Amino acid sequence: MQIKTSQLILASGVVTALGLCAPALLSQPAAQEQKTESKKKKKKKKEEPKGWYFQSKNRQSLRYNDQLRIDFRVKLQGDFQSVDPSPEDHPLFDFRRKRVGVEGEFLRDFEYEFEWEMGVERNALRDGFVNWRRIRWLQVQGGKFRLPFGRDTLTGMANLDFVFRSRIGFMIGPGRDIGLMLHGPVWDRKFRYEAGVFRHDGENAFTGDDKPTGGTTLAARIRTEPERYLPLPKILETLELAAASTHGEVPEGRHSLRGRTTFRDNYFPRVDVKGDRVRLGVEANWKPGPFSLQAEAMQVRDQRRQQSFRQTDLPDLVGRGWYLFGTWLVTGEEKAAGVRPKKPLTFHQLGWGAWEVALRNELLRYGSRNPTGLALASPRAVNLLSSSNRAWTFGLNWYGNRQVKIQGNFVREKIEDFNRSDLSARPIFWTKVVRLQFVM
Repeated sequence: MQIKTSQLILASGVVTALGLCAPALLSQPAAQEQKTESKKKKKKKKEEPKGWYFQSKNRQSLRYNDQLRIDFRVKLQGDFQSVDPSPEDHPLFDFRRKRVGVEGEFLRDFEYEFEWEMGVERNALRDGFVNWRRIRWLQVQGGKFRLPFGRDTLTGMANLDFVFRSRIGFMIGPGRDIGLMLHGPVWDRKFRYEAGVFRHDGENAFTGDDKPTGGTTLAARIRTEPERYLPLPKILETLELAAASTHGEVPEGRHSLRGRTTFRDNYFPRVDVKGDRVRLGVEANWKPGPFSLQAEAMQVRDQRRQQSFRQTDLPDLVGRGWYLFGTWLVTGEEKAAGVRPKKPLTFHQLGWGAWEVALRNELLRYGSRNPTGLALASPRAVNLLSSSNRAWTFGLNWYGNRQVKIQGNFVREKIEDFNRSDLSARPIFWTKVVRLQFVM
């Protein structure tokens, strides 16, 4: 299935036009404020508006004195995609995300975020939480948000360096759920911690009809920047390290995690489990100048108590994986502070934006812990037939301005022991996708 050039040009033009309009609309009030401020140089301090007022700078914001701030958000993403071999119901174009939301703060000590997916019947609320920050080292966050596990899982879709998350970020990382979490900086901001309890095991573990596979889950994560307490060379000042874990209980049934390709074809179906589910993860992120390197390794273990045909315990199901990727902003922008094109494409400046190349290698494997005996594909086998997904992704990103980004990815996936699933006879999948993104 091929992407038509005319369709791609038309869609790219629409997204680019939105990007051109947004910065112009957002910059006009800011320019007026600058002119007004220059006329009042004699004044020592600019007077702040009183009562309700609307502010339009980097984003549209409604405010009331310094007691309330409401920032309005819009996120639109559409994908042109081609898969070989292609699923029967695979569309050429997918309007993947249509999200609106608000975020901000109130009464100085509270901040909040709510985001909805438009045009869906179930699970429309994506994020909905309030955070109390009066005590900086003991902040309290409650509502629906991502469990603190996995850097790739915690990164918002609008900020990903690739179109799709890594396999471990999507299949092992828990994602969002309802919970309560404590977090904040400690030890003179040398470390930041997050620790919470959640209703279930995260949406990424849900079944196709949005039913949870895990019960109450505890999650914790700690991260640090070594340059805060070690005499590292300047080039390592953006290095960040983290470790995380989750622990919950899985009820009896075919509730294990599974292995899926980029376009959600099963290569390792769910198996029968019962008992504890434990995740462990470590991560590293480094952004020197226009470059970035990021790596993660994860493991998930599901117990299989009393799951044999004789109701005896079976060896645990274990999923292990990792990824390593690097990016390079060839136009020279700094990566650490977020990509801001030196020459953005707007009505006031016809720049070429920022260009970035990216490469990722990853692996995710499922199988029995300490396997012995003949490996079988049965969900109650003593030694589960293992299967893995090895993928390479090459990416090219264009940042037109703060609102517009276009990403192109070329993905090669190789499935080991694909005969245990309903996949086609070909173990190698090739995916081409172009994502058009508008964020305001």
